[in-house]
Amino acid sequence: MKTPTRILIVEDERIVAFNLQQRLTHMGYEVPAVAVNGRESLDLVHRTRPDLVLMDIHIEGDMDGIEVASQLKRTHSVPVIYLTAYSEDSTLERARETKPYGYLIKPFSERELHATIQMALERHAVEDALIHSQIQLQQALSAASMGIVELDTTSHTINATPHAANLLGWTPEQPTTLATLLSSIDASDRDGIAGKLQDSIAKLKQFSDEFRVLSLDQQTRWIKLDASPLGSKRMSGVIQDITERKTAEVRLAKLNEALERVVQERTQELRESIEELETFSSSVAHDLRSPIRAIVGFSSLLIDEHPQELSEDSLMLLRRIATEGERMGSFISALLNMSKLSQASVRPITTDLSGIASQIAMQLLESDPGRVADVKIAPDLVAQADPELIHSVIDNLIRNAWKFCAHSDVTRISFNAETQAGETVFCVRDNGCGFDMAFADRLFKPFLRLHANEDYAGTGLGLNLAQRIVKRHKGRIWAESTVGQGAAFYFTLPGFASGLHT
Repeated sequence: MKTPTRILIVEDERIVAFNLQQRLTHMGYEVPAVAVNGRESLDLVHRTRPDLVLMDIHIEGDMDGIEVASQLKRTHSVPVIYLTAYSEDSTLERARETKPYGYLIKPFSERELHATIQMALERHAVEDALIHSQIQLQQALSAASMGIVELDTTSHTINATPHAANLLGWTPEQPTTLATLLSSIDASDRDGIAGKLQDSIAKLKQFSDEFRVLSLDQQTRWIKLDASPLGSKRMSGVIQDITERKTAEVRLAKLNEALERVVQERTQELRESIEELETFSSSVAHDLRSPIRAIVGFSSLLIDEHPQELSEDSLMLLRRIATEGERMGSFISALLNMSKLSQASVRPITTDLSGIASQIAMQLLESDPGRVADVKIAPDLVAQADPELIHSVIDNLIRNAWKFCAHSDVTRISFNAETQAGETVFCVRDNGCGFDMAFADRLFKPFLRLHANEDYAGTGLGLNLAQRIVKRHKGRIWAESTVGQGAAFYFTLPGFASGLHT
């Protein structure tokens, strides 16, 4: 049968301590004792040997819980979890220095308490296993007498195992001293290593470094030496041959340099390709616009100046030619606009979203004075965003809402913001024709439209452009709708602070 975990409680408020003891017992833990001050805590830890200590920070006596934990860290390998009703920075900083296994702010639930205890016990078990493994490794190295050197810090003589001597390039009969070790080190590494070694010897502190030596076969070999003081007159170290790793590191460094050059070359090629594409796009757009303008212009001229000479069917065909020509011109303008805005740098500043939306709404109302419309723009909506880019987003969303409200008796459009799960969400809502949510995944794809062009004209690029810009602001954009009951388009700008201006 598994022995229950033993937990010592350090708490000077008797009622709190009793309640905590009851809760721990209910969860299956054993509480061997309860301490109310620092001295009693240290004594009980020594006598009861608990598996864990729940330590209130503010306790009776001349020591607080943090001081007690600090002393326990030096004398006993027992995990400590702090319990406190205080969370000021100075207290947290002092507590952090003792490397506690948890920190619970009162009041806390049984679930929090249990989870924190289990995590602390697991961490402590892992740390114990790691220490045990390290001890076994050191014992194995010593037992095998492989790559071990010992230095007398007074005489500077060195005792080296045969394998260590071989790694350092020493002959069996060669006297071994600190000077011998330094003379074995490559000249380019010698001064730096000599200074560090002498400092470690003088201060009896750990030494760890890598350097090159000339071996017996006259080949350069990379060595790592890790040494620690043994008492006040000796240092013991482990010698490792790291030539293969160093060779691999050199090869990797060369590969990285070559890769970096390739990346720079490809990046430059990409920049040049983008510049060529921009030039090509502008040129093509200009070359396409001229014949399209001619087609639209000549068609309109025929309709205006020769209506009597043309049949009704001919006039209808000419009107369709002019309409499709204008539509093609809109496509070209939209594609160019998408290219420019998608590649433009994002330069965020404090931007008045309410002002942008109000300006766009005023333009729409003036363009169609006969429409009965109720457009509501929430005041004081601001964001850290690129003004030009975010203007394009709001423009596309509000014009989209205006378009799909064309058959409503009263056009109702609103632009506002709300906080959802700590995040500011902006919304453009309308009472238009709406759409089937089954096809919502097509909304933001270029050229894919959910309504016929005869009913609602458009290029199918506006929402895709809005999505690209929002993503460049590290945000999201999505829509919700019911057929015949309008639609709502939401977007966020989490990459920059945004929300209601106060």
